[in-house]
Amino acid sequence: MSWLWGIVGLVLMVIIHEFGHFIVARLLGVGVERFSVGFGPILFRFKPKKTEYAFSLILLGGYVKLKGESFKDDDAYQPDSFVAQPLWKRVLIVFAGPFFNIVSAVVFIALAYNIGITTLAPTVGKVMKNSPAQAAGIHEGDIVVAIDGKSVRTWKEMAKLIKLHPNKMITLKIKRGDKLIALKATPKSVRVKDVFGKEVLQGRLGIAPSGDTVKLRYGPIESVQKGIQETIYMTKLIIVGLVKLIERVIPTSEIGGPIMIIDFAGKAASAGLGAFLWFIAVISINLGILNLLPIPVLDGGHLLFYTIEAVRGKPVSEKAQENFQKIGIALLLALMLFAFVNDFRRYGVVKFVKHQIEQKK
Repeated sequence: MSWLWGIVGLVLMVIIHEFGHFIVARLLGVGVERFSVGFGPILFRFKPKKTEYAFSLILLGGYVKLKGESFKDDDAYQPDSFVAQPLWKRVLIVFAGPFFNIVSAVVFIALAYNIGITTLAPTVGKVMKNSPAQAAGIHEGDIVVAIDGKSVRTWKEMAKLIKLHPNKMITLKIKRGDKLIALKATPKSVRVKDVFGKEVLQGRLGIAPSGDTVKLRYGPIESVQKGIQETIYMTKLIIVGLVKLIERVIPTSEIGGPIMIIDFAGKAASAGLGAFLWFIAVISINLGILNLLPIPVLDGGHLLFYTIEAVRGKPVSEKAQENFQKIGIALLLALMLFAFVNDFRRYGVVKFVKHQIEQKK
């Protein structure tokens, strides 16, 4: 059932994005004719008041149909139409979708930390021969509780501190049985490539994790702080990643589509609700940033048109916008096709289905 979690994640991200457009439009007095999750043929719909809510067949996105989106619409000149609004209102409505995606990531990560995230414990499983760890007297089963006075709760936190000290002596506080001991070690300097292909020097002790896990839980205030910090960090990381992708530092084979998202969502869900919420946060940030790219059809394309309007003092002609949007649609279709091709190369339809069956066993 991991594919179901993937669909839940996709639908949730679409709802959050479109709700941003929807709620800001309503707050600014703009009419909303339809709120649709998905594209294509409508499976079911209901209309309690002025807005129709729909669920459509193709769940790769969604849309909010605003009243009077174009001057060609019959209601374009009514006070609550979109095109009748001042520039600042239109900018806020368009920007709200990506903004809600990024803000929602803070909420998801905060919830994940508050519920609890299971991760590797800083317990040594193996000590490599002739390594700095062996020279320092580190044994299998030792639990690292602090490095240079900084407490560590996870393997990730411990590894991060070790990496920062290539060829520099550190003091490790070790729990061995019922005893706490201090050991000094000098991590070996290793030249490696980071996630963006850049060569960096990192420290290595020569130890491997035991596989023991620990569940991290934080209070509400600290969880929100963690949510903000991690969202800012991941937003920067994704932006840099996009730049490196354009520069071809990161290979285009790394681009994934819906199948990869569904697969990863299933794996995250199997690791617990905290891991699933974290995964949704990462994808939500990706969706927010991608929508801000200055490509016609995307929110960033509309914001580009509004920037030009602000500079020249009048809107970009509808004909020019339509022509650019055709180019944007072609680019998006090409990108989606490329992502699907990568997914099929990565998994293959048969392999993906087998993988889902094996996860259910």
